[in-house]
Amino acid sequence: MDSKLSIIIPVYNNERYLQTTLQSVLAQTYPDFEVLVVDDGSTDGSLAICQEFAQKDRRLRVIHKENGGVSSARNRGIEEAVGKYIAFVDGDDCIDPEMYTTMITILQDTGADLVDCRVIKESQYMPRSYEKGDVEVSDHPLEYLSKKGYFIDSSLNKVYRRDFIGHTRFDEGISYSEDKLFVTELIFKAKRMALVSNVFYHYIQHGDSLSWQDTAAVWQGNFQVHQRIYQRMLDAHLSDAVLNSAFRGYVRSIIALLRYTVKYRQEDEYNRILKQYKPVLKQFLRTTPMSLGKKLEYVTYTTSYGLASLVHYHAKRRRS
Repeated sequence: MDSKLSIIIPVYNNERYLQTTLQSVLAQTYPDFEVLVVDDGSTDGSLAICQEFAQKDRRLRVIHKENGGVSSARNRGIEEAVGKYIAFVDGDDCIDPEMYTTMITILQDTGADLVDCRVIKESQYMPRSYEKGDVEVSDHPLEYLSKKGYFIDSSLNKVYRRDFIGHTRFDEGISYSEDKLFVTELIFKAKRMALVSNVFYHYIQHGDSLSWQDTAAVWQGNFQVHQRIYQRMLDAHLSDAVLNSAFRGYVRSIIALLRYTVKYRQEDEYNRILKQYKPVLKQFLRTTPMSLGKKLEYVTYTTSYGLASLVHYHAKRRRS
């Protein structure tokens, strides 16, 4: 139909949280939507839960595939979707009932290619009272978001026109921070983007979620994505505002890697990273305006392993 929304939910071993997620999605007030649950080879009871929901609600369709990662599951959902609009929800998050009614109305009223809402991170779903939020529209999304400092973010708190997504897909070779590349490519080509100030999307923080795991693979993946994004912006010869925003994300991902090596006492890896990226870090500290406290924090982690370890140890003692 002309106004149908396709909501794509990749699922892999989410049985502990899946029921709450599906209930929040099916409670949407938007009148015309389908839910595509893509089971990515789950080995727990996730598939059975999805099938049970599908038997009770014809709006929900279950797609079962061999395990290939979250990017391949989302891409499969895009291929199967029939809606004019596309949205993504993770299998352990929740959304407010008015989310898609509000955001699709904004898309229709503004002619934007995509619309973005605010996100809240919490340990359990707490529905928020709905109030009409402020709407901002930009015909230069990269410039606009760069000045705000957050253009590289999640694919989940957005609604997209299906024809705008076109052939853009998630990179199936990346396991962590994969949606940042997808979003960057879309914002790169967007002619108009809308933002609404409502908090509609709820990231539920679970210790077993990939997004919240403190592992070398997570931080290395995050770094690789930010490195690619920054290089993409450099190659396109974009404005200083856009490049500076991408550069900040790139450097923060290096700092995050250094923090990880200090936390887990990986001195050799710390020294390798610092040696390789010292020129980048020096350039950042020399050219980027920041508070004194933030500059001291960065200097601490980019001077030596001994200094970084000492500061980390005392900070840990203060928290305990």
